[in-house]
Parts: sequence; C-alpha cells; structure tokens
Amino acid sequence: MIDKEPLRHLDLRHLRQLVVVAEQRSIRAAAKVLAITQPALSRSIRALEEELGSKLLDRGPHGTTLTKVGRTLVKYARIIDANLSLAAKEIKEVQGDSVERVSFGTSWLAELVLTSRLFDRILEDRPSIRMTTTVGDYEALAPRLMSGELDFVLGPPPLSSHTPGVSSMLLMEFPAAVIVRADHPLARRTSLTYSDLASERWVLPAEGTAPRITYDNFFLRHGTPPPEPIIEVQPLSVVIKQLVLHRDIATIMPLVVVERELADGQLKVLPFQDKIVFTMHLARRELGYHSPACEYVQSEIRSLCVQLAEDHTLMSVTA
Repeated sequence: MIDKEPLRHLDLRHLRQLVVVAEQRSIRAAAKVLAITQPALSRSIRALEEELGSKLLDRGPHGTTLTKVGRTLVKYARIIDANLSLAAKEIKEVQGDSVERVSFGTSWLAELVLTSRLFDRILEDRPSIRMTTTVGDYEALAPRLMSGELDFVLGPPPLSSHTPGVSSMLLMEFPAAVIVRADHPLARRTSLTYSDLASERWVLPAEGTAPRITYDNFFLRHGTPPPEPIIEVQPLSVVIKQLVLHRDIATIMPLVVVERELADGQLKVLPFQDKIVFTMHLARRELGYHSPACEYVQSEIRSLCVQLAEDHTLMSVTA
C-alpha cells in the first residue's frame, strides 16, 4: 500500500514529464518534446517510481505504456497541472493584469445551432470578453478540458466512462431521423424495415465520430448491420444536406438542422417508430477556478437553450 505522505512530496516537474511520456507513448519522443535527454527523463521516471514504490511504465516492442498505477497517477497529474494553471490565471485577474478570456469546446451540432447566437449575445452585453472555440468530439476535447486549456465543453457525453474531475449537465435534446429528398423512392413508402434502409445509398459522418457511432448503433440494436456509406464527411458538413437534396441518397440528421427543408417539403422523414436523440451537455471541471467571465458565458448558454427550445419545436430543454 502506498503511504499518502510521499504523494505530497512528488516533484511537479516529474509529474508533468510522466504525462508527456503517456501522451507520446515513447521515452525518446517525450524527451524530444520536453527538450531534455533520454537519460534525464528516465531518471525522472525512476525517481517517481522509487518515491511511490511501484512501477509506472511498461516498455515493449510497441512503445511505452502505463501500468495501472501509472494510469492512475497520470489522471490526477493532469488535474493538478490544470489547477495550477487556473491558479496562475486567477492571480493575474486579481492583479488586474489579464483580459477576460473564455475558451470552450463544442460538438459540430452545438456549433451549428448555438455558437453564433451565443456570440451575438456576448458581443452585445460583454464585448470585452475574448472567446475561442474548438470543434470536435468529447474524447478529443476532454484532455484539453482537464489541462485547463478549455474552460468547458458543449456536446454529447463521453462515449465510454465518466471522466474523473469533470461534472456534466444535460442542457438539451435534439431528435434525429432518417432523411431523404421528397422525390426519393422510399419517401412514398408508408412502412420500412431496417434491411430496406441498410441497402440504400448513404452519406454519413466519418467512421469513429460520435454521430456515426450513434447512427451505427441505431441499426445494430435491431440486429441489422450498419450501412456502408458511399460518402463519409465531417459531421453536419454542408455537403450532406446538398447531396440529399439533389440525389437519391439517405442520411440521418438532427431534425433542427433540416427544419426549413422539412417545412418546405423538400425533404422527408422516413417512417420509423424508433427514436434517435442527440444530447447536448455542458461539461466542466469540478475543481479549480472558473472566472466571472466563464460563469457569465455558461449562464448565457443555459438561458439561450431555454430560448431555443421555445423558438424551435424540434428540440427540448432539460436545464
């Protein structure tokens, strides 16, 4: 058993170096990133192992991997480093030496339906705030959230397990459906099977993205292999809607994205009782400092979600 006392005396520099080794999966590559020699980096890791009395790394033919203890330490090392960064940020604000800045990550859907409206509000009420956004899946954005580079993330929850040190609030739900153009042969059908859909031509988000995994699971839970798309693009790319409007190609999209085309009769929702729902969560660190500007922006997001739900019948608010 590890005595808790040695943890209080761990060298923060060594912890940061271990995190880089975990990210690079190689002592050599990590040493290059850190601009130190390999022997020096190896000594740092050994110092941590001796302090903890446990092995942290396994070196094999496919690179350097973390042991179970190593994974645990890296998880909390990231939290420690993030809180130190946030402490420095807060000190600058207390000293009056910093500009109000808010950086956050968004999913493709959150960027499409929320971000521009949010910016309009903030530019009207608090134009001094400097904002930066990054678009991606939660899995890609979570490390930057934990490191303090991002203040919060808007989008679906993690695909796997809960991220330690991160709390998540469900803000909105967006129903989705199988969409085709009005002249598509399937648009005249009153009933369809999942096999009917699987044999159609599809344009879908790229494999491995959160929306694509959601779509594939739509078929898998009914015992039908997911369709093989003829075209794969970035989630919610404008290409998807244009192709579906002009070709006999099917897709799955959140209804709010095609609300106007559905109302005009250009696109049709295929008849299925099964529901596909996208959720938008606000994920933020449980510990650490959240600036007044950051708290203000998050408050505006929650308010905006309520307004959007009132303006659009194809989404629902849960906050």
